[in-house]
Amino acid sequence: MININCKVDVKGALKQIANVKDKQLPFATSLAINRTALKVKSMQEHEIRDVFDSPTPFIQNSQFIKYSNKQNLTATVGVKDFSFGKGVPAVKPLLAEIGGGERRLKRFERALRSIGVLPSGYVTVPGEAAEIDQYGNMKGSQIVKILSYFRAFPDVGYKANSTDASRAKMAKSTKSRYGVSYFVGAPGDGKSPLGIWQRIYSNFGTAARPIMIFVKSTNYEPIYDFKFVAENTVDKEFNREFISAWEEAQRTAK
Repeated sequence: MININCKVDVKGALKQIANVKDKQLPFATSLAINRTALKVKSMQEHEIRDVFDSPTPFIQNSQFIKYSNKQNLTATVGVKDFSFGKGVPAVKPLLAEIGGGERRLKRFERALRSIGVLPSGYVTVPGEAAEIDQYGNMKGSQIVKILSYFRAFPDVGYKANSTDASRAKMAKSTKSRYGVSYFVGAPGDGKSPLGIWQRIYSNFGTAARPIMIFVKSTNYEPIYDFKFVAENTVDKEFNREFISAWEEAQRTAK
């Protein structure tokens, strides 16, 4: 299991009140820890907006909190390492940005690698003819078309994989649309970049447009200091949150 988290540990701060004997102390401490954890989560989300260019809602909402209670005075703020259905856990695309290192392959890149389309040591970037969403990523619908065409879906007999007949039909132009096919290569005797290209068929001839370009994978420098943001927020916020929670606990004590 992959996990990125920072625990709100306030043992040092609690030394100030070590001699206080009060049944409200665990309640006030847990309340302060949880409120501080909420502020840590908020600051992490703010940092993501500052660091990343047009982060998707998926990345923007990637934080979670495991709250403390009176028996366990520790809260955890982390990046989700689980997903719904077949989605990619949020922690995976953030690992290189937090810790540095080589970018992990996206799921569709792994599928293309598994069938020998994407060479080892390479990743993809959108080509000029790629359909881009508002966050600067290739649209999922176009990626599905590519995977289908190259029969990269892993399930045997999966109906989304193209057949020879569907490929032939796609390549045939009509009065209302161009015919299209896809190929892997570097057109122009290698003068164009290696990647996945779309060939267009029309009454005027054929043309090729780049959909995905293959580039060598590089190492990322860390740009998102998750731990610093968390610890800095705890240092600034916990004491005032504890004072507020302690006063609240005393007012509501029975």
